[in-house]
Amino acid sequence: MRAALCLCLWSLCVMANELPKTLRLDLQRPVDPRLAKIESGDFGSGEVHVAHSAIEVRALSGKLKPGDQLVLSGTDWIDTRFTFEGHGTAEAPIIIRPEKLGSVSFTGESAVTFHGEHLIVHDLAFQGVAVSKNNEVLFRVGNGEAKPANHCLFNRLRFENCGSTNPADWPKLHLWLMSMRGRGNTVSNSTFSGFKHIGQMLGAAELPKDGLQQLHVLNNRFLDRPKIDDQNGYEIIQIGWSGSRAAATGSLIQGNTFERCDGENELITLKASDIVVRKNRFIASQGVLCLRTARRVLVQDNLFDGQGRENTGGVRLQGDGHALIGNIFRNLKKPKDYYAWPISLMAADVETYGETDALGGYGRSHDILITRNRFEHCEKRIAVGIYARKEYPLLPKNIVVRENVFAGMGDGSAFDYIAPDPIGELPKELHESKNTFEP
Repeated sequence: MRAALCLCLWSLCVMANELPKTLRLDLQRPVDPRLAKIESGDFGSGEVHVAHSAIEVRALSGKLKPGDQLVLSGTDWIDTRFTFEGHGTAEAPIIIRPEKLGSVSFTGESAVTFHGEHLIVHDLAFQGVAVSKNNEVLFRVGNGEAKPANHCLFNRLRFENCGSTNPADWPKLHLWLMSMRGRGNTVSNSTFSGFKHIGQMLGAAELPKDGLQQLHVLNNRFLDRPKIDDQNGYEIIQIGWSGSRAAATGSLIQGNTFERCDGENELITLKASDIVVRKNRFIASQGVLCLRTARRVLVQDNLFDGQGRENTGGVRLQGDGHALIGNIFRNLKKPKDYYAWPISLMAADVETYGETDALGGYGRSHDILITRNRFEHCEKRIAVGIYARKEYPLLPKNIVVRENVFAGMGDGSAFDYIAPDPIGELPKELHESKNTFEP
């Protein structure tokens, strides 16, 4: 994995000598090797502790040794609420799993919390879990700032149709299916579906105080997130928040599918830096990948396929040092505004977000590479300087767009919107070369 990332960085430098030091791919960690082991059904040979209830889980919390297993017996865990602490090691993690694979389903008003280090939680389902109070979290990773979860793996979880059955609650009661706090954690091979509440399916806003987040979100499915209203806060994934000043994370979002996710215009909102978003599929989803207050993000080999639905978009970005390489933008139709363009670069109010005391709203888009992407039968292309006005006067700089293919979209420029610039400098900052236009 690390060798592949180094090769990718070398390739980027070869393709774009304008940006030789843009991306910090050296901050990435390898994929957790324990993922392949747990997927093969190898749970190790540690002592097995069987729990039949939340009371028994709580009694075992903090007492298991590295390599031990906490096995949940039975099938229906109704109104189950517990916090479990465990301290495994890299070689001997503590494993939490059902006694019979695929059997344990949390229902009623259930909620669980895990903290410690080197835990593996495998194959648990949350089905139709009810919510009656605000700011609920069904699956909490880390028990507050003082008790994070570090170097843990959460694999084959299922969240299906959780939340209130009363539509009036959906825009009022904030709910997170899963929230993350800590370092070096992985969420993999899981399914998040049928979510209607305000709040994220996967929230990782609170970055660790001591080291890089290095969160891995791998090969998950996020399905059927309907639009409820026009509030902010219906994202699928959030990493970081505005107060973190675009801090470096070294996190990875890879191999996931986002299908019919319409909650709001930001499907993924990145409010942190040094993130790789690679080989994901965005299918018929009315929203975009938003580099909201981020720097140095690699967006590579993703598919954005609107399947002809209106207001399906691609990538919206602010900040500097991003690279969009090898993505496919297909059948993205009728955006209702610039937020939903295949690619849009915003106007800004601070030069470099995260390096000033006055954080402002947006950092200037500059030193951006957009190369070897393919646009197929989209109704729009690339918009630059969207929503420029007195409050956001800083227009993009040094935007390199080359070797892209535009198919079924006519001839012309890669840019189909360029913000008016009173001093006439913006067109000089847009560098097009070797783009091709196919019938």
